[in-house]
Amino acid sequence: MEINIFIDLLFKKAKERCLENFEIYYTSSKSSSIKVFNQEVDSYSDSNSQGISFRVMENGKMGYSYTESISETEIDFLINEALENASIIENDDIEEIYKGEEEYKKLELYNPDLEALSIGDKISLLMNTEKNTTEMDKRIKRVNYCVFGNGSSTRIIKNSKGLNLSEKGNSAYIYISVVAEADGVTKSGSAFRVSNDFSLFNADNIAKEAVEDAVAKLNPISIESKQYEVIFKNEAFASMLGAFTGIFSSDNVQKGISKLKEKLGSAIASEKVTIVDNPHMKNGMASSSFDAEGVPTQYKEIVKNGVLTNYFYNLKTAKKDGVNSTGNASKGGYKGTLGISPSNFYMKEGETSFEELLESLNNGVLITSLSGLHSGLNSISGDFSLASEGFLIADGKISSPLKQITVSGNFFELLKEIDLLGDDLKFGLSPVGAPSVLVTNLNISAD
Repeated sequence: MEINIFIDLLFKKAKERCLENFEIYYTSSKSSSIKVFNQEVDSYSDSNSQGISFRVMENGKMGYSYTESISETEIDFLINEALENASIIENDDIEEIYKGEEEYKKLELYNPDLEALSIGDKISLLMNTEKNTTEMDKRIKRVNYCVFGNGSSTRIIKNSKGLNLSEKGNSAYIYISVVAEADGVTKSGSAFRVSNDFSLFNADNIAKEAVEDAVAKLNPISIESKQYEVIFKNEAFASMLGAFTGIFSSDNVQKGISKLKEKLGSAIASEKVTIVDNPHMKNGMASSSFDAEGVPTQYKEIVKNGVLTNYFYNLKTAKKDGVNSTGNASKGGYKGTLGISPSNFYMKEGETSFEELLESLNNGVLITSLSGLHSGLNSISGDFSLASEGFLIADGKISSPLKQITVSGNFFELLKEIDLLGDDLKFGLSPVGAPSVLVTNLNISAD
């Protein structure tokens, strides 16, 4: 059944049942991926999914139901299941159905040219990228992984208070991982692109980036374990920032599991630091005009010049604090319960080039990647101890790659010790970004 017909029938039946506060939330997605290996297509996958959830307020309690079957026979099930769940729920949190606003930001999230891309074009890009990596440098011994994926998604929210929103978007990515070898030492390197503009996927540039990443790590040296001045490369710091996004959630603050509780208006970082949530970013991975409750999204500076200015709110947590939602309600698909998350979340870049960052540090350590982010840090205390890759910086230049090191410290202290910000804002394979940053003393332990 066509989804709009199904939604209209569900809406009509809910009204006939004299339900006054209800909401329909629909999502659909389709995706495909192609992997090549040794100039042959190694695998191909294609998937489609859709589902719809229904929530209703009955006697002050919110009940939920969902189904992936879009057929008329599911309508009574959705209504009855939601009502039954509302009758047995014991949660005292107050939830609400949002009436919507007159205006929402208009965003261009869907590129029809990407959807029309042929399988041949995708394979050609992968073949050329893989071939280029092996031809650029004789130290590249193999390509571990070379994959292209693309997908599109649709979201619809309609409720009994007049809200009726829909949004469609698409994107693509390419990722390649290569292995370099010299003198019995092997190192891996990688490169990726994420965009809904296929013209940005250049096989030569992507291959060159992966090759340079791998060969730069060959012939690593050991260093003394002690405190160093450190530059975090943009992708490395973005991964660190991403691991701590939960500290800005009003839900975590209200539960007392964020150290930022009662810190609004206080300096929590260097005055050079401004951290932004920008749901309207062009080609952003998490751009959207409305959140999972239908609240308009908004650009906001969560930290401005080092000062904490706001938390992320959905309707429920905003009501608890007597403020407005910031448009950060989220759902992990149609089955998910309402939560809170940022959109395109990043630290604003500075005006210092990466080369100038190196020169200003003179001697120290460059951290290029971090691992163990799920097990090696405590998002409540801020303490971290993370296996890292990086380089020695000597006389203002990148000197030698380092054998595996461990960087440790405290994230909240780290924010206060940022001395310089690069002009090289970059996002990883997630909607969290950062520029390269120079910080004062951090503990570096060498294996």
